[in-house]
Amino acid sequence: MQGMKKTIFATVVAATMLSSCAYMQTHKNILEKGAVHSGTELKAGSLSLHKKGGQWYVGSPLSDFSKKYPTIHDEIFFKEDNSPTYTAVGAPRGSIYYPISAGTAACLQRTDGYAQTEALATEIHTLNGAPLTDMRGGSSYSIRAQVVNADKPITIIGARTPEKAAAGTRVLAAMDKYTIDAIGTVGYNVAIPIMAPFVFFSEFLSED
Repeated sequence: MQGMKKTIFATVVAATMLSSCAYMQTHKNILEKGAVHSGTELKAGSLSLHKKGGQWYVGSPLSDFSKKYPTIHDEIFFKEDNSPTYTAVGAPRGSIYYPISAGTAACLQRTDGYAQTEALATEIHTLNGAPLTDMRGGSSYSIRAQVVNADKPITIIGARTPEKAAAGTRVLAAMDKYTIDAIGTVGYNVAIPIMAPFVFFSEFLSED
């Protein structure tokens, strides 16, 4: 009888997960306990421009960030809140330099130039070049263009320390995933039909 109950519960969880994009993910935050991610937040006013070995770079303060996932991942009601957030931990510890194109470097040096941090991040990801943390032997140039921040903070995240959560932490996360998150996911999805009308009318009434 007990085995049948477990089978029924697992079936309900699976069916719920397949029928909806909403699920709890507190176990992911357990895995992030004590971990930091090296990276930077691209911000107007804190960027620098450099050239080394024939390659152009944009520099930004190098910091450690903590990573946090939203408790509920819901692509229907919370489309803007599903990505994990990064919060700087402590003061910057030097700078990191990302490769950019010669065209972007030229634009950044023009008094009538214009750049947005989001576009810079897109170019950095597209080029996918190895960043530097040491610009000795390179040359620095003034940024004369107007640089504008994106609507939301733009972070570029690199290595995680430690690379992998400790064994005990992974065990706790697994327990949380198959108990707290599994039960919460079922409860949340059961509540969606009840919440839907309120969310719809709230969004409808808030529209201009």
